[in-house]
Amino acid sequence: MTAFSAASVQAATPTLVGTWNTTIPQSQGNPRPTFESMMTITADGNMVETNTSNPATNTPAHGVWIRSNNNYLMTFEAYTFDDKGINTGKIRAHLTIKMDGPDHFTATYTADLFDLAGKVTKKVVYGTSDSTRMKVERP
Repeated sequence: MTAFSAASVQAATPTLVGTWNTTIPQSQGNPRPTFESMMTITADGNMVETNTSNPATNTPAHGVWIRSNNNYLMTFEAYTFDDKGINTGKIRAHLTIKMDGPDHFTATYTADLFDLAGKVTKKVVYGTSDSTRMKVERP
């Protein structure tokens, strides 16, 4: 029988895989108030995200990610709706992520808006975000 300590199974370099609590601050490129996001990133290159936006106007996002040199690149999309609940298209976000340590990363992002006809409005919001890994807590 082989026993492993927690340290022996940890990745040699910080990994993006996990669940992250993210803050997206209001900025020149992001005129909306600061909001929060939760992202779950899987080892197979997929991810899901939900945030504190009005759930009547957008859906949870789904996306993909890859490692690129010392960073990670991520793209995800969510459907958008007007205040009456009618689908208006989707938003697509592009992130460049830099791991600052095993439990923290920063990202720069841009987002494009697609209407139902496929017309793209580039870079409708952009800025930076700050993420901290969710950890198991004892009750």
